[in-house]
Amino acid sequence: MAEVIRNATVEWKLTGKDPAVVTDNASNMTVAVELTGYQHIRCFAHVLNLASQRALKVPALARLIARVRRISTFFHRSTAAANALKINQRMLGLPHHKLITDVAVWWNSAYEMLARFLEQQPAICAALLSPEVRKSTTDICTLNETDISNAEQVVQALKPMLVATNIMCEEKSPTISIIAPLHSQLLSDTTSSIEDSSRQRDQDHHPPRPVQAI
Repeated sequence: MAEVIRNATVEWKLTGKDPAVVTDNASNMTVAVELTGYQHIRCFAHVLNLASQRALKVPALARLIARVRRISTFFHRSTAAANALKINQRMLGLPHHKLITDVAVWWNSAYEMLARFLEQQPAICAALLSPEVRKSTTDICTLNETDISNAEQVVQALKPMLVATNIMCEEKSPTISIIAPLHSQLLSDTTSSIEDSSRQRDQDHHPPRPVQAI
């Protein structure tokens, strides 16, 4: 692979111009570029994808996603549940959106599944409690308050990654100049998200004392 890269630089007359090589994060590509001595730039979009995929494999998050996936799959397979969802969407004034089931190879589908679940959570809960649905199943239940809070934090944390990924994908010929501002914005957004989550946990563990009248 290193020889192929060297031959390409000769063919394109780049040997005297200190070229940079952009690749994914595969180990063989990293070694190949190191052997050439050229500057190596890892694909930013691929880095975002790897980081997001790794986050989704955190055990607690993986279990949460699995529970939401099970609920979403149930509504897709059950006609009674799907009808009950539509009825409750109308009653609660929620958008008539179908639930989304994630796809393993697309990390953003997990984000979309969680976001859609949170949007429709009141209708989902009502539908699962309806007599028509309870006749067909008794082992499907919605998330508890802690799970809902965790799902909200996950969506909040992943949204900047989704925005950055979409920006990279919208560019037909993205240049290295777009990476620095995106990276800076990601650091800012994720830091804010962590601080907000920490403050929320502190409030949950130490609620303010009621003020007594004197």
